[in-house]
Amino acid sequence: MPWCEDCAKFWNPNSLPPDGTCPSCGRMIAEPPDTKVPWHFWILIVGTAIYLGWRAVQGFEWLVNNNHTPIAIVIGVVLVALVAWLAVWRVRRRGASEPAA
Repeated sequence: MPWCEDCAKFWNPNSLPPDGTCPSCGRMIAEPPDTKVPWHFWILIVGTAIYLGWRAVQGFEWLVNNNHTPIAIVIGVVLVALVAWLAVWRVRRRGASEPAA
């Protein structure tokens, strides 16, 4: 529990500003909190991506098996083009952020 000598008051860590200073006098009373994302959040993200990817595969299978093949082809081409565009955009963005030698 952070204690401010100047204000003679205990502060709840959740009520402190991100830099760990006292809200009343501005004196440093606590270390700034660790703002790393928990590891289990990333597991949730990966699991969700895998699940949604599998559901997309099932959706394409359903389209093809129910005589909606042209729609499946159009959606597939659009998705491939989108992924290719994102890959090119990311490479160009990384190249632009590096300093010129």
